[in-house]
Amino acid sequence: MAIEVILDSKQRQTYCLTMIQEAVLDGSKTVVVKDTDMSPTAKQRRLRWLWAGEIANSGLGQHDTKDGVDMFCKWKFGRPILLRDSEVFGAIFAGFEIMVKDYDPEEKKECYRQFTRDYISIENLMSRKQEAEYLTDIQNFWTRKGVCLTDPGLLGLDPTLFKKNKDNI
Repeated sequence: MAIEVILDSKQRQTYCLTMIQEAVLDGSKTVVVKDTDMSPTAKQRRLRWLWAGEIANSGLGQHDTKDGVDMFCKWKFGRPILLRDSEVFGAIFAGFEIMVKDYDPEEKKECYRQFTRDYISIENLMSRKQEAEYLTDIQNFWTRKGVCLTDPGLLGLDPTLFKKNKDNI
């Protein structure tokens, strides 16, 4: 199993040095040091997937995989943001709803799942501020349900990006 550690604190550096010192020198381990993309969107992506794992492991809801959590969050939180802010997305979604309006509930459910997978892209369709709003919505929803999510400040993300206000919408 691979372990990836971002060196952003003395504690993590010490952890890596201890792992290397405790490793058996038999050629069974590889250490890779590379530059890390530290752009705000890369940090947001890492946080999104970290939270997806934490939510999946929580045992709450019907989502027991990261991908299941991601699909749920895209539909519940991403879709409303895109409908509000993107005329193009709104037109595509309106056309989709017309197309599936006469489907039976099971077919419609599968179509919504496919639409979410194929047309709701957090990274490609949202600005950094929209993604911050999206992450805030996820954090608020799941913490109200009792899931303990990692604090964004611990990952080097600016906590002000996670506050809803006029400047960030």
